[in-house]
Amino acid sequence: MPASWGELLIGTKQGTTIVGGAATGPAFNCPGGICVFSVVGTFSGATIALYVLAPDGVTWLNAGTNTTLTANGMGVAYLPPGQIQAQVSGGPPSGVFAAIARVVG
Repeated sequence: MPASWGELLIGTKQGTTIVGGAATGPAFNCPGGICVFSVVGTFSGATIALYVLAPDGVTWLNAGTNTTLTANGMGVAYLPPGQIQAQVSGGPPSGVFAAIARVVG
């Protein structure tokens, strides 16, 4: 298991500038383990949640209430290895950054 891992799920790095997003981000490979999901931005009524791809390879499952956010914050999730995605519903949000990092300890 690698010592550390993290991804920017929503938002992009353009050169030296980091630009927030407003829509569901792409899927990423997650090594699994205890992870912290954090989101900051202007929610404007949106919900931003962490999802995990189910074993059927089609269905996205909500990772839990700790990682379903309606305001700036963080939540912890116990994740299996596999695909994850930050999904946006409602809104319209703007300037959103969502990230995940595995807790090493």
